[in-house]
Parts: sequence; structure tokens; C-alpha cells
Amino acid sequence: MPSLGDPNFQRTVVLLAAHSFNDGAFGLVVNRPLEVEFTEILDELGLDGSAAELPMVLGGGPVEPGHGFVLFESDDDPPGDSDLCLPEGLSLSGSIETLGDLISGEGQGNYALVLGYAGWFPGQLETEIEENSWLVAPVQTSILFEVPYEERWKAALDSIGVDPGTIADVGADAPPA
Repeated sequence: MPSLGDPNFQRTVVLLAAHSFNDGAFGLVVNRPLEVEFTEILDELGLDGSAAELPMVLGGGPVEPGHGFVLFESDDDPPGDSDLCLPEGLSLSGSIETLGDLISGEGQGNYALVLGYAGWFPGQLETEIEENSWLVAPVQTSILFEVPYEERWKAALDSIGVDPGTIADVGADAPPA
């Protein structure tokens, strides 16, 4: 929402991957492609992606932008030891092996490479939601993998019946109407 005031999150769609009242929250921005070639990253990791159709690399958030995550569809139950199960058949991994499997076609579905993440200390995200800084929507894999990056914010709003034209900054620092 505009009242958040943080340019890192202006018109972002964040997939909340982990949340705990004791440990805080961890999420990935899924609608901000970076100007880095996927093949450059694969070269650095010693992986060959020449035969694969590679998605764009996404900027997952302002925290640790050099740390990579693979978000992917998975039928495994449970996924690999280093994978995190998410809703709607999604998994998240920091494993180079998982990335290698996906680009070689051994993976089961769609995937994205995300650099960096968004993090909140305990209670921070709850406070921001109470302050109307975020809208919350259920996970939809179609938005994550089928909707073009530049249309994901609007698609996420549409999924909860919110017209983007009705969103206004009504925070404490907003100018009077």
C-alpha cells in the first residue's frame, strides 16, 4: 500500500514463505525482474543452461541481494531436505542441485530464480498489516508463473477484488485531501 512509504516495496507482490511470531517473517518479491542474465549466474555456479528456456531473474527484496533462492512447483511430498514446503504445491530451495535439476528438465514444473529477500523482525509484519501497509491475498500459482511480471501487482489486487484506482495513501503522513 502507498502508506508503507518504502520504495523497495512500491507496487510489489510478495510471496510470504515463512512466518513465526517468535522469529518474524521471510518473503520474496515476485514481480521485479533484474537486469542480470540467468546464464551469467549459471556460469558462475558451473551449471549449463544452454538447452533450457530460462525465466528472468527476480529481485526478491532488499535483504542479502546476492543470496539466491529457487521457487518452484513440486509434487514431492516432502521435497528435498533443503527445500521448504509452501502452499499450493510450491517449494523453495537454496540448493544449487535443485536449480541444476530444474534447468536440466528433471524438475516437475515452473520455477523462478530469486536474488535477495524481504524480512521482518517478530511483530513487524503484523504491525504493518494492522496499519494497512499491506493487502493480503491467497497464493495463486498462476500469478507467480503465468502472468507477465509487469501485470502481477494488478492480478494480485484483482484476485481479492481490489481496483488499483481505489488505492490511496491515507497514512498519518498523507497530505490532506
